[in-house]
Amino acid sequence: MMVWGEPGAGKTRFALSAPNPLVIDLENSTDWYSNEFNFMVAKVNEQNKLTKNATILTHSIVEEIIKGEYKDIETLVIDPVTDLLESIETICTKEYENKVLNNKQVIELNPLQKSKFYAFRRDKTREMISRILNLDLNIIFIARAKNVWGKSDGQMTVTGKTFDGLDILEYLPDVVFNLRNIDNKTIAEVKKSRIGITEKSIEIKGFETIKNIIRDKYKIIKLDKEAV
Repeated sequence: MMVWGEPGAGKTRFALSAPNPLVIDLENSTDWYSNEFNFMVAKVNEQNKLTKNATILTHSIVEEIIKGEYKDIETLVIDPVTDLLESIETICTKEYENKVLNNKQVIELNPLQKSKFYAFRRDKTREMISRILNLDLNIIFIARAKNVWGKSDGQMTVTGKTFDGLDILEYLPDVVFNLRNIDNKTIAEVKKSRIGITEKSIEIKGFETIKNIIRDKYKIIKLDKEAV
């Protein structure tokens, strides 16, 4: 799933309530919760070649999970995936400039040439995100919110909010929530669901809320099959 929202919406707290999480913490957001939740954490260390940026760190963790080095882990959290996407874009830009453009800069390209770079970046990003989602774990991407701008009375103004990241983040996960803190309650606006959530918004009391929804949906399906 992907959850996104403004600071203080409860994104990290929700993710840490998932079973046995390993958090790829790209902005030190877990530092506040070490006494409240049990979790493993991985952070960027520029002095280590296996963790020197968000992309390499994430790749290293995914490979270690595939090799079975974290047998007790049930959930992988990327917090925030916004930073991972920015890191992938930086690496893609350098690679494209060196291998395709012969050190010419992407910003110098015309619109048609830039579209080819965007396709290259999209494919690289999809490869990374798909590799993460193919892990036999709960996957939680946390994304920041950003403003949506549009014209009102001829003036550019903020017309709404969306997640800060590529559209691929909305297409690939099974669930997308916009989390909000309303009257000290964490409310999830359901943007997308493949797990049977039909409500437009639900109150989230931790990851257990999602487990209960899935469990109840499974019971209904099972009862229907037995009735047939």
